[in-house]
Amino acid sequence: MSKEFGSGSSQACASCKHQRKKCEETCELAPFFPASRYREFQNAHKLFGVSNIQKIINSVDPSQRKEAAESILIEGNIRSNDPVHGCLGVVRNLKSQIEYYEKELGAVNQQLPFFRDKEKQHQHHAAPRASRKQPLEFGSDEEEESVDVSSLKGKKI
Repeated sequence: MSKEFGSGSSQACASCKHQRKKCEETCELAPFFPASRYREFQNAHKLFGVSNIQKIINSVDPSQRKEAAESILIEGNIRSNDPVHGCLGVVRNLKSQIEYYEKELGAVNQQLPFFRDKEKQHQHHAAPRASRKQPLEFGSDEEEESVDVSSLKGKKI
């Protein structure tokens, strides 16, 4: 048997192992589907079939074949985990997460001017204290400015 590319072992690639044939030095799929990824290849085989996998790999520019093979394996694994929705389910889930976080960002951006105004007010009132030569002592008669948080109840931050 030929050596698996990059590992030095004498195992057939996942494609040849699946087909129960000897893995030749000229095997087109060996660089992309090593024996260590046999289970993933089985998932891809169930989705595409070996001949279609070969056609896909051969139709892609040689510089992009490794990425195409990885994509095939990922799609097979996703379909194995979610036979009904597959990759579309992942895309829909990610899209809904993006929409959620965009709404969250919008809510935070709406509240930002409020907190910037509060910060400016705080800095304006704190400026005379900073110019004093003696620091305030614990228990002094000076009162700290408090922020009214009751107006924020029920709002997402």
